[in-house]
Amino acid sequence: MHIEIDQSGKIEETNITTVLAFSNHTTRAVIMPATVKQSCIEVLRRKGHVKQTFVFQIFATGIFLLIAEHLHQLEHMTIDTEYPGHEGDIKGMLLNAILKVRSDFPKQQISFRPVGKKSGSHHKAYGVFTGKQQPDRVLTAQEILRVLGK
Repeated sequence: MHIEIDQSGKIEETNITTVLAFSNHTTRAVIMPATVKQSCIEVLRRKGHVKQTFVFQIFATGIFLLIAEHLHQLEHMTIDTEYPGHEGDIKGMLLNAILKVRSDFPKQQISFRPVGKKSGSHHKAYGVFTGKQQPDRVLTAQEILRVLGK
């Protein structure tokens, strides 16, 4: 299975919700409420993480939680270029979480490029972000921090 992943509402915008969605022949979306992001950032900040790093950690963890139930069918994922120049950091953080569940997942199966507004993942993410569609799951600070080992 090949999926495209998109985000609506940036992680670092802590006053708004973030939605992460994927699509192929099916779609799935998770929502990260502003209060959840604020809680995670506060914990990471107290532990000495810098802002740039924890934004990428939360983004990668959100993607992991979005795809976790589908990891064994997943052959390739294309992630929208949300943070240009930091794809390597995000990929490393995401792979770290994936390899704990699926140790045979090849790093070459994660790529970054703009997915575009015609992508099903964009439509799903934006639809949930604007309230026109329902998320499949609401993420909690506890599960994000658990994946991060905090």
